[in-house]
Amino acid sequence: MHHIRSIITTSSATLFLAVFAVGCSTPKRNAVPREHIRDASPPGMESWRITRDDDLASTGPGGQDRVGRLIDQMKASGLDRAPIEVLAISGGGENGAYGAGLLCGWSELGTRPTFNVVTGVSTGALTAPFAFLGSDYDEQLKACYTTLSTSELVTERGLLEGLTSDALSDPDGLRRMLETQFDEEAYRRVGEEHLKGRRLFVGTTNLDRMEPSYWCLSAIAAEDLPGGRQLALDIILASASIPGVFPPVMIEVVAPDGRTYDEMHVDGGVSTQVFTYPVALRLRDSEALGDERGGTPTVWVIRNAPLVFRYKQVARSLFDIAGRSISGLIRSNGIGDLYRIWLTSIRDGFDFRLASIPFDFDVEPSEPFDPAHMTALFERGRSDILTGEAWRDHPPQIDASDVEALRAELNARAEDSNRP
Repeated sequence: MHHIRSIITTSSATLFLAVFAVGCSTPKRNAVPREHIRDASPPGMESWRITRDDDLASTGPGGQDRVGRLIDQMKASGLDRAPIEVLAISGGGENGAYGAGLLCGWSELGTRPTFNVVTGVSTGALTAPFAFLGSDYDEQLKACYTTLSTSELVTERGLLEGLTSDALSDPDGLRRMLETQFDEEAYRRVGEEHLKGRRLFVGTTNLDRMEPSYWCLSAIAAEDLPGGRQLALDIILASASIPGVFPPVMIEVVAPDGRTYDEMHVDGGVSTQVFTYPVALRLRDSEALGDERGGTPTVWVIRNAPLVFRYKQVARSLFDIAGRSISGLIRSNGIGDLYRIWLTSIRDGFDFRLASIPFDFDVEPSEPFDPAHMTALFERGRSDILTGEAWRDHPPQIDASDVEALRAELNARAEDSNRP
């Protein structure tokens, strides 16, 4: 079987090869008309899906109300006097094994918080439900990242079929694994935690709108929506569906005209590598972060990738050059996401903690989903947190003096704005 990794790094070449497929049939769809793109949603999800549009509008009249449900996650019943704990898990494919190991090791350490909010993108979407449910689901989390190989997770399509359809492979095994591990019981418990005030979000990319959609999976479970678990599984799978490699996930929505249409959703990492909450929500001023919280709120970010690339001699070929360049673009976007989250955290009075795959981890995979490689990553994540080496309090290329200076400046501005 050809490596999916090589397919990923060369998938841009399909843009050129697709020229030869002109005139061939592709799957038909019933896309949302332009006039309804801002108002269509799955039944029951009107108030539980956040988009970048909401982010930009949140400071305008009525906008704060639309995004205001995110404030609810900071007012969890029974947790309102505890420090707010937000966990954001990034994409990274098979590298998600690092974050899985870190979470399991954190359970062993005995200091893993009960997070008020958990968010996940791409491979982070696979991890997020189990991180949300807590240490009781560490075995399921470990199984997802250490037990299955490429051939058990992915089925390749023939080259001609792939070029004339919507993807080069099918994630059949990935879907079966997800259905097995995130079973009815886990889905029910996610809903129960939502009713306590906790929130679980997963990010996808809406290709028609070319912007992120942040889905509150815990609300889907709590509100007992028809076909809710199926929708939740579709959202998680969509978040991990690399365009061109895996087919997009079509999600049915209902528009104001009463008709049913479809939205095309793919890997959340296309639009954002990791997220917490809209920047326009100034949580420092929210009563959710009042003095009664009993401690400093914290944003924890797991970046399932190294922050620095290893040196690599790139062959003078189209595929190698394009693949290395795309990898660099993805990394740069991910670093930008970390800076945004860091600055927003400081502005709103949160502590910031970042974990990422260490530069010195050098175990090379023999296939895209290599159990030996993923097990080594899992154990490294577990070891890093048990030995106290996992977390840093700033993104790359920032030192401690920069952190303190910026925090002091933002605190001073906040005090000035609160003076009569």
